[in-house]
Amino acid sequence: MSANAELALQSLRQAEVRITPPRRVVIEVLASQEHLTAPEVVEAVQKRAPAISRASVYRTLDLLTRLGICRIATMGLPIVRYTLTPTGNHHHLVCSNCLRAFEFDSCGLSALVPELEARTGFRISGHLLEAYGLCADCQQAESVTE
Repeated sequence: MSANAELALQSLRQAEVRITPPRRVVIEVLASQEHLTAPEVVEAVQKRAPAISRASVYRTLDLLTRLGICRIATMGLPIVRYTLTPTGNHHHLVCSNCLRAFEFDSCGLSALVPELEARTGFRISGHLLEAYGLCADCQQAESVTE
């Protein structure tokens, strides 16, 4: 099992949520492949464990999202994709032209959390950052056509 899956299971334990077989399989699927739509998660889960119902998968996605173990990302599209985020944070650079998403680790927002919490009274548990622009390939293609 991957480190992300282990962290996600640990987060469930800390939230005092029972780790059921469907929850474990959904977490394993999300850990093995990021940015899946709900139907893609259902398909992957049912390949691994055919007895797990579609409803169980959707309930698990909802639970993981509410607990902040999973985040919803759009990556510039009107399609909801799920990403396992047991550490609470996830970051993308999304090319507005080719729609490829590039992940990066540190964005510096964590340093702003205490200030944001003090100013707003909001308790921040994590963040998802999506920045949009042109990737190097699209910039190069754009400069060739000019």
